Amino acid sequence: MSASFSQTTDSPITGVSVGTKQHVIEKGRMKCNVHGRDIVIFYHDGKFYAMDQQCYHAGGPLEEGDIEDIGGRWCIICPYHRQKITLDTGEGLHYSIDPYDLKKPPQLCSKGSVQRVHHVCEDGDSIFVTLSDTKDYIPSDYFYAKKVERD
Repeated sequence: MSASFSQTTDSPITGVSVGTKQHVIEKGRMKCNVHGRDIVIFYHDGKFYAMDQQCYHAGGPLEEGDIEDIGGRWCIICPYHRQKITLDTGEGLHYSIDPYDLKKPPQLCSKGSVQRVHHVCEDGDSIFVTLSDTKDYIPSDYFYAKKVERD
């Protein structure tokens, strides 16, 4: 799985320049397009994160979601159906009950990787995004494939 990260580097940057750090920090999030893929970049708790812009579940605009701490992990909450997606790994989280013991409190569970996340690098005041190189299908890929079909 490819995880988003924030890094300052002296080595050559291979990603696509998408804007300035200050712009993303001030807004908290920014939409961009990298090699035909719609991406949203978040700045939260001192770190940059990038992922596919449309929610894996029903295509909701993640840039309009709230960021919440879910079980000690920062998640973007999709504004359409409240899907919880971790900013760092794109893992889908949900609470589940035990149907055989309704007195037990709901447990936080993982759906696995559902949202493709991308690499973010900082160089000076610039932000660069490199698309995930993970070959495995991730559910948010569905909306990218639909876009490619239309184009």
